[in-house]
Amino acid sequence: MHFPRMGHTKETPRPGPAPENPGADDILQSLGHAVLAVDSQCRVVSVNAHAGRLLELDPDRHGCQPLPDSLSDIRQVLHVCLDGAPPASPATMDISGRQLRVEACPVIREGRIIGAAATLAETAPAQLSAPEIPLRAVLDSVSEGIWICDGNGVILDINRESQRLNSVEAAAYIGRSISCIIEEGLVDHSVTLDVLRYKRQSSIIQRITKTGKQLLVTGSPVFDESGGISMVVVNERDVTELNTLREGLQNARKVEEKYRSELAELSMLELRQKDLVADSPAMRHALLALLKLAHANASRILILGESGTGKGLLAKFVHQNSPRAKKPFIPINCPAVPENLFEAELFGYEKGAFTGALKQGKAGLIELAKGGTLFLDEVGDIPYPVQAKLLKYLDDYELRRLGGAQSQIVECGVVAATNCDLDRLVEQKRFRKDLYYRLNTFIVRIAPLRERREDIFGLAEFYLANFNASHGKSKRLSPRAVRLLESYEYPGNVRELVGIIQKAFVMGEGDDLTEALEEAMGVSPSSGLIAPGGSPRSLTETTDQATLRILRQAAARCRTTREMAAYLGVSQSTVVRKLAKYGMALD
Repeated sequence: MHFPRMGHTKETPRPGPAPENPGADDILQSLGHAVLAVDSQCRVVSVNAHAGRLLELDPDRHGCQPLPDSLSDIRQVLHVCLDGAPPASPATMDISGRQLRVEACPVIREGRIIGAAATLAETAPAQLSAPEIPLRAVLDSVSEGIWICDGNGVILDINRESQRLNSVEAAAYIGRSISCIIEEGLVDHSVTLDVLRYKRQSSIIQRITKTGKQLLVTGSPVFDESGGISMVVVNERDVTELNTLREGLQNARKVEEKYRSELAELSMLELRQKDLVADSPAMRHALLALLKLAHANASRILILGESGTGKGLLAKFVHQNSPRAKKPFIPINCPAVPENLFEAELFGYEKGAFTGALKQGKAGLIELAKGGTLFLDEVGDIPYPVQAKLLKYLDDYELRRLGGAQSQIVECGVVAATNCDLDRLVEQKRFRKDLYYRLNTFIVRIAPLRERREDIFGLAEFYLANFNASHGKSKRLSPRAVRLLESYEYPGNVRELVGIIQKAFVMGEGDDLTEALEEAMGVSPSSGLIAPGGSPRSLTETTDQATLRILRQAAARCRTTREMAAYLGVSQSTVVRKLAKYGMALD
């Protein structure tokens, strides 16, 4: 009995001797599966080497003979197929002490059952291997495309999925050299030729011209006993959808970044409704950092900045954007509290705790901030003796009122701010090092107004609009007025800017505030030369200030003196000399 070859062959004239193609028996013997076939009388007609070893069958001795009694279980399964019953599910049998998984199916020719075949696989005692099925069924059932070529590159078989992926008919290619798919323009490169040339596995991405699909193609060599390539098996996987999904994901990420950027811009615009203006990169960076900490519900934040930069406003901004927003925001101006009353104000006291205490006692500011945020403004001015008790509270949220005997747990977020150099205060023994480390879990520095001049116009417009709304006026800033405001150094920062706008608003006679601003800032008409405190600047001082400002802008945008020179249109030596003159250095 002979088994039919896989696929169909097509005779194609070729020069030279025809290649020697493996037959069905050759393929049967090379399989890693054990295969046994019988005729309609259940006599052995074919048994490959693997099956012979498992079943202890000698093809020469048992050929055309009934199966021995030791294989009665297998014989029974084969008889079921020969009787025309549908193929049964795989069965596990004990054959000569081995656990074998057996699956049988009828062999049909022209509608008649002419025999039966069984595939066998040895299994572990408690674990069944994957079902063993006929090779043709395997090839056509897998979800990947498969091409099989011989050692000369002649196409032996193409499975059903590969025909679909490549939009080809197997009959048109079987028996032809693999190079024909390049000649016909089906692909521009053959992985099979790579395998034959380099004698190793190879993988490429191919675009199929007929279907437009992108395939991940892997060719694997099958070596014979002499080390030559007897067969090349190529499997194809459709990655078109995967690439489409990847491109879609990349586009989605770009859109997400765009929307995130737009939302950040909108958030910055909305900040103006909350007394915050952030047109400068430095202020935007600080606000975004604070916003991230607020959303993360960070409970220890230290804001550093000069007096008047708006640290209290930023502390409230953190509270309003945190999960604590519906709870109290309790600020305490540390320098304004008498040293002998600081502990009582912060922690509260019981009745009779000290002379002058309220009879019913009093809750401290920490208790009032329970669940919310406590803002310690100018924290560097907390009396040294109180700092130890504050540290104890920050460690475990345990609070005891002055004069009290019992402790209670009161949790709240703490935002501290200062214009002092806390490191220097620590060195001077005026601020506890352990408290400093406890407070500086997250540090955000706020640049002075002179270092973020992009914010000056927005702040001036914001506060002028508020004054106009409060007094029913429509006063405005002329271009000259804006230039005056932007040329000032603001030692008092935003607080001083607000004072200047308010003074000009009140003292100005008309809607144009230019003259009123000149008077408020201490500058004579048409001079435009102003100094902190209102005194006129000398020409040298004005030139130095302008040069310094330009150098700072260039240093913020450039990493080297060479880049600064190109940015400013001067020589590198000029930049180095100017930086040395004004005591500047690139980070």
